[in-house]
Amino acid sequence: MKTIEISGLHFGENLPKICVPLTGGGMPALLSEISYVKSLPADLYEWRADHYFGSFSEALRALRDGLSHAPLLVTVRTKTEGGKSDLPPEAYEAFLSGLLDQGGFQLLDVELSCGEERVRRLIEKCRKKGVGAVVSRHCFAHTPEEDEMICTLERMKELGADLPKMAVMPKTPQDVLALLNATLRASEKIGPVITMSMGNLGKLSRVSGEVFGSCVTFAAGQEASAPGQLNAEDLRAILEDLSLLQ
Repeated sequence: MKTIEISGLHFGENLPKICVPLTGGGMPALLSEISYVKSLPADLYEWRADHYFGSFSEALRALRDGLSHAPLLVTVRTKTEGGKSDLPPEAYEAFLSGLLDQGGFQLLDVELSCGEERVRRLIEKCRKKGVGAVVSRHCFAHTPEEDEMICTLERMKELGADLPKMAVMPKTPQDVLALLNATLRASEKIGPVITMSMGNLGKLSRVSGEVFGSCVTFAAGQEASAPGQLNAEDLRAILEDLSLLQ
């Protein structure tokens, strides 16, 4: 499979990269999280800026100073995609553009639902700023059909995503199989993707990326940011135990 290098990490090579989210709502909570996650087996971190209130520039400085050893993914998850932000699409684009102007991070999550033209503009700005683009879609109520998921991941790549991302909610084991098969088929065609089936039923998808082609898996730090996340230590141990590289 193809690999993609962003800030020294080779996505799609060897084990899936472990990403630990930080969801603290203010500076004291964020600083506590930074101190806590430093010791976890993380390859990169995700700052969930939609959970944060306060000065974003101060938060980015704290994250840069405290977690300079690994890349940082910045995410502003909207309510329609399971987050806390209620920004409409135009304001969402402006906010992400402002974050890119501030800098201090290596990857940015851009929701496909904000509209393809906005996605294109934000990806173009990511390129200019030297920031990797994760284009995402989250389905918290269901799992789309397998072919639809593949088409969505391929469209994200066509729009310029470095790493297309799709998270879905399973209702049956067949839903998990559909997500895994879509991941395998899409990654064979377009290179590394990020996918997960959420909740307890979907936990299998969080540890099988090396087999099926998902290059990043999210692990809980002090708090989980989505249903079904394993803690980072357990996740690393499982990934290593299941590794094809042994």
